[in-house]
Amino acid sequence: MDYLTKMQSWLDSPLVSQEDKDFITNADEDTKKEMFGSDLHFGTAGMRALLGPGSARLNLLTVRKATIGVALFLLKKYGKEACAERGFAISFDNRHFSKEFRDISSQVLTELGFKVYTFRDPHPTPELSYTVRHFHCVGGLMLTASHNPKEYNGYKVYDEKGCQAVYEIIDGLIATIDELPDELTVSYEPLPEEERGSVTFLDDNDDYDNEYVTKEVSTSLYKDIFEGERLTKIVFTPECGCDVKVGPQALREAGYEVSTVPGQDFFDPDFTGTPNPNPESEEAYLAAFDHIKKLNEEGGKFNLIMATDPDADRMGIAFINSKGEIQRFTGNQTGALLIDYVLGTLKRRNELPSNGCICNTFVTGAQGAKAASLYNIKVRTTATGFKYIGNMADRMVEEGDKYLFGYEESYGYLLADFVRDKDSLQSIVAIADMCEYYLRQGKTLDMALRDLDKRTGHYFDTQVNIYFRGAGSLERMNEEITKIRNNPFSTLAGKQVKTLSDYQERKIIDFANNETKDMDLPDIDTTNCLRFDFEDESFLCIRPSGTEPKVKFYIEVPGHKDEEAAEIAKAMSDELKGIMGLE
Repeated sequence: MDYLTKMQSWLDSPLVSQEDKDFITNADEDTKKEMFGSDLHFGTAGMRALLGPGSARLNLLTVRKATIGVALFLLKKYGKEACAERGFAISFDNRHFSKEFRDISSQVLTELGFKVYTFRDPHPTPELSYTVRHFHCVGGLMLTASHNPKEYNGYKVYDEKGCQAVYEIIDGLIATIDELPDELTVSYEPLPEEERGSVTFLDDNDDYDNEYVTKEVSTSLYKDIFEGERLTKIVFTPECGCDVKVGPQALREAGYEVSTVPGQDFFDPDFTGTPNPNPESEEAYLAAFDHIKKLNEEGGKFNLIMATDPDADRMGIAFINSKGEIQRFTGNQTGALLIDYVLGTLKRRNELPSNGCICNTFVTGAQGAKAASLYNIKVRTTATGFKYIGNMADRMVEEGDKYLFGYEESYGYLLADFVRDKDSLQSIVAIADMCEYYLRQGKTLDMALRDLDKRTGHYFDTQVNIYFRGAGSLERMNEEITKIRNNPFSTLAGKQVKTLSDYQERKIIDFANNETKDMDLPDIDTTNCLRFDFEDESFLCIRPSGTEPKVKFYIEVPGHKDEEAAEIAKAMSDELKGIMGLE
């Protein structure tokens, strides 16, 4: 069906509001093609798209279709009785239409017999995972577009373990949804009134949130040990997102003084007070920088900044360093320092388990794994995406490993696996405690990291996002990745490649010995990524997006000062861009 025919079917449908019909009619031709030139597909990470009418956008009709598919899949997998008794959990962030998507999803599920646990106000992704596990639900749904601009929203499905659904679940779910008619014609038969499920709002009072926050704060290693006034004083920004309430509540319950950033400490679907709500970006901290300076000019002595993203699963930090300047850490630096802090604390207390294990991904920097090796702690590496770490935590229970910590370079951390996704609340409490621990030794966080560097070596990590432009850009991107896969380079920027790991073809090319062998890495799922490891222990990973014409380079350069390493990384990136025809 061409886009004009599909557009007309929307204009003729009684399911489409007059407001949406007017928007479609008044849109320019390019926007009409974008709205109706394709269908919004449910992928391995769910759905994330621009809001608005059209088969390619996220709206009540596309969300309704997806939820019908989720319900049918779960009913087939678990049966009507289990879905009614165990229920399904829904949470959402502060974005436009999140509540409307909650309501349409709740309607579909309850009319098909599911009990639904949800919230009236935005709540964090980790609380959704906690809720699935707390009530033993058959699954969960998080309505969020993470750190995307305000024009977006998204739809993420969780399995019964509170983990983002991995392949064995998601493949069956995608197949179910793909078999359904389009969003205008898909339908279902609601159960009789007496057989339908009910909706429970968990935030009608504070009891559930208080219980959840207390559970999160219980992960603190020092809450009941630090004596006297805390040296750590925190500026906190939820970036107008889900941590508006529970983030500051957790930090205060853990014993810290907290000042929230004005303009960013309330639910705002337009993110009016923040130019970019992604804690990986400098822009996410600008208002916090101004706020901490103002507080300290007034004698406040604040020294730690924390920023969580809109759905409150990821977080980043900045702090007053040993020179009295504001400094930020990357996700790799924070993760490595947390590993040393957690494992060091457990070792000092003689509580470090012999079967303890750390989780990371194959694009995560090496320093964290090196820090774990100092304590003889095993590291298990997964594919990129925290759902694999969450799934690994579950496998550890079966295989006899003790989960101690999991993280990825993109500012996601998990200390205790009663949640099975990255968790900003556990993270902010742990980092506050870590900062306090070092300050009581007379050390700022940069000093602590330098101490770790002396034991592990120094590492520089960076990322480069590359967009392919113009018609057929997604196809061109995949063609360039295929070219490299079929004809890999053996040197880059003067560096000799040691091995190429192809996670899609499950092959490892050993350049030194001129041989190719099968990949024996059962912890890493098949995924379209290439990792080049060099003789000098640097690495470069190429990871294309599955949904947009964007590829990300992950580069690590060990053993150099940051300025020199940055130049080396740039030379590697520039040469690779040339190979891919992106000069």
